Amino acid sequence: MDTELKVSALQRMACVIIMALILLNSGLILPVQAAVNESGSASKFITVDSKDMHIVLYGNLDQNGATFADPSKETLVMLPALAVPSPNIYFKPLAEALSSVYNVVVIEPLGYGLSDMTESERTVDNINRELFDALESLGIDTCTLLTHSSAGVYGLNFLYSYPEKVNAFIAIDNTVYDKELSEVLAVEQDYMLQAAEDFDELRNTFVSIEEFEAAITADPSQYGAELPNVVGYTYTESDQEEYYRAFARSSNQTIQNEIQNMENSLESIEGKKFPSDLPVLILLSSDNVEAISAWKTAHQNQLDSSSGNHKLYVVEGSHYIWYTNLEEIIELILYEYR
Repeated sequence: MDTELKVSALQRMACVIIMALILLNSGLILPVQAAVNESGSASKFITVDSKDMHIVLYGNLDQNGATFADPSKETLVMLPALAVPSPNIYFKPLAEALSSVYNVVVIEPLGYGLSDMTESERTVDNINRELFDALESLGIDTCTLLTHSSAGVYGLNFLYSYPEKVNAFIAIDNTVYDKELSEVLAVEQDYMLQAAEDFDELRNTFVSIEEFEAAITADPSQYGAELPNVVGYTYTESDQEEYYRAFARSSNQTIQNEIQNMENSLESIEGKKFPSDLPVLILLSSDNVEAISAWKTAHQNQLDSSSGNHKLYVVEGSHYIWYTNLEEIIELILYEYR
């Protein structure tokens, strides 16, 4: 196996994920058996467009772990940034903390985490139709939608297409439309796609996906597969296993197609604003506010400051704000916002 190929591919893959996170991250639907663990969460798969979509529930569950014990609690649905290997693992510290107040659902879109890949074009409409179908399958009539990074593009469009499904919106360093940012994205798109293809090439040097996963498990640092470093939080051994499994399957053909479509996806939110009567909380990272001159202004342009329903805060930290500032994020969501 070519060591230089491994290193270069992994370095470029890291750049793909970082750039994507900063710039941007219907068939019959039947629920299947849930796997419940000791932390008050349940991992399960639902069938969306004939594919298995992985979702994780956090909160007080019924005896079978199939649904929430108290359906009267507000449901919080979390959507990840572009190319995140394991949405469940990277959201888990935040999901657990918020599950005391919300019924939390982490969605792993098709192509992400443990979900199946799909041949369906990764357009805004297709991705949001799959989200709608997933919510229908789970019996979620309405929810608070929490998006991170590029998921903000899909989330804002989802709000316009399915307004009855969203009663509040939380955006963490969400991607916004800005001419300067879109021009940078266009320049980077080919590079991002090449990096994902390089990771595919690396994966294909192994006999099977299982062999690649075993190699990652044996030496995660060699492949850049270390677990997220969240201040004050410790992941479990089962979390590690899930993360390595998801990492081995990341940057796949579905993700590559999403990268190819991202420029069009970003343009789809040009001029779109949040409805004045919708409760909206935007949390921006101080790093991006300082590094990108248009970052805060572009977000303010999505809001109606006179409505009293829209709030924006800048929180100290990087793009993954909850990794270093989990307590403040929780406080803003639970006490300042609700």
